[in-house]
Formats: sequence, structure tokens, C-alpha cells
Amino acid sequence: MKLSFNESVESKEPSVAPTATAVAVREAKPTAGSGQALAVRGQYDDLVGEIQGDDLVLPRINLTQKVGELGDQFGPGVIVFQKEQVLWKDGLAPLNMVILHAQKRYQENTEFGSDEMGQVVDTLDEVKALGGWIDWRDSDSGKREAPPWAPRLDVICALEAPEGADTSLFPFQFNGKAYAAAVWTLSKSAFTSAGRTVLTARATFLRDGYRTGVWQVSVAKRQGPKGMYFVPCFRASGKTDEAFQKFLAGVYTA
Repeated sequence: MKLSFNESVESKEPSVAPTATAVAVREAKPTAGSGQALAVRGQYDDLVGEIQGDDLVLPRINLTQKVGELGDQFGPGVIVFQKEQVLWKDGLAPLNMVILHAQKRYQENTEFGSDEMGQVVDTLDEVKALGGWIDWRDSDSGKREAPPWAPRLDVICALEAPEGADTSLFPFQFNGKAYAAAVWTLSKSAFTSAGRTVLTARATFLRDGYRTGVWQVSVAKRQGPKGMYFVPCFRASGKTDEAFQKFLAGVYTA
């Protein structure tokens, strides 16, 4: 099952999720700013019709900052699930997750602390076609000019329910533990701190695939020119075995 990464993906995952073999979909080429069209290939006894990208949704993970709606609600430096449940905050054990799929894209920068999302495209050529760039440049006045676009990484992961979590949001079960498939967009400082770590891992110690490695995730505090901010920390914590990989294949397939 392949989902679009449009910014409307915020609703809860259905209580019964299709397995990897239950659904086969075809992705049409997306246009900038639109969802990706999907069409059902297989035969169903309980589902027919054309499916659009925004019909299929996964829960979303967010890291709160000092400014913004989620920061006001939960406090800064907190990992939140579906904008309603705290997954991690200072003093708690790291989260356990396995990355199932990752897609590098490019996002138009917005004002620091804004909850608004800039336009998102798939390739650097599209950024250039829109008059954008991703590197720092010298302006005509001689001052350094910040890039209007930046890379981001959309990560789909299998997230283990932390202790005390509402397991109704974690519909998958394996060896007595509850899991959910979720999307986490690593952009701006999160791409620098965690996104590049995830990309490097796939080219080095996870050459057999993301599903072969487990991550522990927490949050670190950073100080920047505009004040304090928080970034996710992804640390490799081991390998998955064959049984767990088979389970993960039923959670999501790219």
C-alpha cells in the first residue's frame, strides 16, 4: 500500500489495517501541490472503486517547539502522536521504531515557528523551475541569503507503543507489543539532525533494507540564533530478526 504525503494526512488510522498482500496500488505521477492518485488493482469482496491519495491516511508524528499550536498545548520538546497523545517527553525512555519507507523531497521554507507548510515537490529540478534553490548564496548587497527551499525526508515507520500509551491508536500486535504505522516528516533542523542519519544508514549498515534495523528515538535541545529549538535524535539500537521482518511486511509495503 503506497500513500501520498500530502499535508492533509492527519486523521487516525483505521482500526483494521490492510496487510501488504491485501492491497496492490498504482501510483500516478503527482503534480506539485496535489495528492497522488491511486487505483485498486486487485479484486475485493468488500471494496470497489477508484482510490485517491488522500483517501488512504496514516497517523502523523510531530515534535513540538516553543512556538506553535502543539507547543502551546503540550509544551516544547515533546513528541506527539496524532496531535493528541504524548509519545515522548523529557525523562521518558526512548521510543522504539523501525523505518519501513523513506522519501526525500523538497519543501518551501516558511517563517520560523509557523504551523504553515510551504509547497512540496519531489525533485530539485522542480525547485529550480519554481525559481528556488537550497544552498546559501551571496545577495546583490553582499549579504548571505538563506535558501527559500530545503530538503526533507518523509519517513513511514512501525512505532512501538510506549508504556502507558492508548493502544487503540496502535492496531498491530506482535509478541505481546502494540504497533502503529505512522508518518514523520523530518524537515529543516530535523532533516539535518535525523534525516541525514536515516539516509546514511541505508547506504551503510542497513544495506539490506530499513526493516532490518531498529531505532531508538528521543529529543535533543539546541541553541540557534533565533533561540532554543528541539531536534529528534535517531540512534541505531540493533537488528530485526526474520519473524519480525515478516510482521513488518504486513504493516506497510512501498
